[in-house]
This record gives sequence, C-alpha cells and structure tokens, in this order.
Amino acid sequence: MHASRYHHVSISAWSAISAAGDAVATWQAVEARRCTLTCDPDWGWLGRCGADQETLGLAVAREVTLPHGRLAVGIGTSKGALAQHAAGDGPLWTAAFPGATSTRIARELQLGAHLPCACAAACSTGLACLLAGADLVERGQADGALVGATEASLTPLVLAGFRNAGVLCGTAAPQAFAAPTGFAPAEGAAVFALGRDGPWRLVAGVRLGDAGHETQFTDPRTLSTALAALWEALPEPDLIACHATGTAAGDAYELAGLAHGPWSHAPRWCAKPWIGHALGASGAVELAAVLHSPVKRLWKLSLGFGGHLVAVAIQRT
Repeated sequence: MHASRYHHVSISAWSAISAAGDAVATWQAVEARRCTLTCDPDWGWLGRCGADQETLGLAVAREVTLPHGRLAVGIGTSKGALAQHAAGDGPLWTAAFPGATSTRIARELQLGAHLPCACAAACSTGLACLLAGADLVERGQADGALVGATEASLTPLVLAGFRNAGVLCGTAAPQAFAAPTGFAPAEGAAVFALGRDGPWRLVAGVRLGDAGHETQFTDPRTLSTALAALWEALPEPDLIACHATGTAAGDAYELAGLAHGPWSHAPRWCAKPWIGHALGASGAVELAAVLHSPVKRLWKLSLGFGGHLVAVAIQRT
C-alpha cells in the first residue's frame, strides 16, 4: 500500500482553539506539560472551551486567510450536533450529518459557491477532511481549501457513553504511553487553508480502516502499513505527533506499531494529557499546535473509534 502523494498542496494558514487557548498556546502548554483541564465533580477531567461547536469552528475559520479562486470547504465534526440535539439544546438531528456544520460555517463566512468535502471518520475526522480538501487541490478541481474540524460534545449523553465503555480517566490525572488512565474528553476546533504555497508542504496522506472490531483497532497490519507508507513518502521524521489516548487498548496498539520499524527512534509528541481529547477535532487541533514546533519533517497520526486510521506527512518549506 502506498500513501497518497501530494506535489502541489501546502498549508498556507491555520488556526485552532483548545482548552489551552489558540494554536501557539496549545503547543506551549503541551511542551511545558502544563495541564489545562478542569475536574468536573460528576465526570472528572474535562477540557472545556466554553462554546458550541459551530461557534468554535467559525471563530477559528475567521482567523484564517482564505485562498483565492475556486474553494473547497470541509469542516467536519464527530458527535457534537447530534449530542446537543439529544440534550435538547441543539439543532435538528439532520445537522449532525457530515457536511452540515461545514455548510453553516461557509454560509456565515459568505463563501458563496464552493466544493463540499466534509468527512466523518470518528476521531480521525479532522485529518480526513484535510486530505479530502487536499485531493481536490492536487487534482486541480479547486485552487484552495478551507478544511478542519470542530467539536463540542461534552453532554451527558456522550460522557455517559464513554464512561460505560470504561475509557474516561475520571478524577485520575490523564497520561499517555504510561500506566493507562483513560482520556479526558475535550472541546476544540482547528481550520487549515490549503493552497499552492505556504510554510508547510503536505507530502503524503494515508487513509485505512480496521474492521476487526466494532470499536477499536485489532489488526497490527493496519498501523504498520500506514507507518511504512509514511516512511516511504517522508522518511526520518523529526517528530511523530501521536494519537495517544491513554486507554489500555489504544496505547498498547499504537506503541506496538511505533516500536517496530525504522521510525522507532523518532521523537514522539503526545498532547491529550494536557489539553484533553477533542474527539473528531483532536487530530486537527493537535496538528495545528505542532505546526508551531521547530521541526522540519513531521508525521501526525489519528486512530479513530471503529477503525478509522488517518495519517499525514508534512515538511517545512
């Protein structure tokens, strides 16, 4: 399996918000290992941003300079709209469809006619939207793209589901790639402008699925295949921004794949213990933060609920 290669796609601008603040503040918080979470008496550690998902997505999108010409737009979400509706304070359930949030944000930004490319890929949604937009730019169907994800799903429905699944950290301080604690659910959003020129070039992307289990990855070949494809496209990464949820099954699976291959000695970066797990927006938020690192060659991994694996290789220009 080979990664999708991109020769004409760059990240020209980006913006994000997490429990730590904007993309720079998020990078600084993770680097300093400074926890930006709050401990809720009912649910344990959470990463709140204090707004609904559309407001978060619109706020970061407004900070990004839009590319000129024909525009593709894909700003996805995982659970936010449906969860808000079930709680009685959100839009109609149709607003949970993959492209609904993207369409509303495009309307608020008065973007006019555009190519839709929003995706739904569980916790890999943000990176899946990025690659969907990149495909259109690479093929010449769009001159630029506005892509990313937004998530505000800290409702009782979603939190209770994760608690029943046994994956929340509760009041235990979350950590990753150590004794498993579970994760702290969080809110967040990130948006990227894609075009022909920018400070980061998108080199390659991988999209794979693992259908061996209803909720988690079980086939080691899924991750090893993805890592090998990234190595072929952009070897010797200076940093691997991992998914690293802090769950027993997830961390064990990811660590096993990272430990076996020529990439095993590459430095690893884990954000969720400090800013929480922003679900469908997590990959986008973490990528936006790590783009402020001093490295030149970067991989970002996202392993989504149900077997959605999306990964990108990016190089500073």
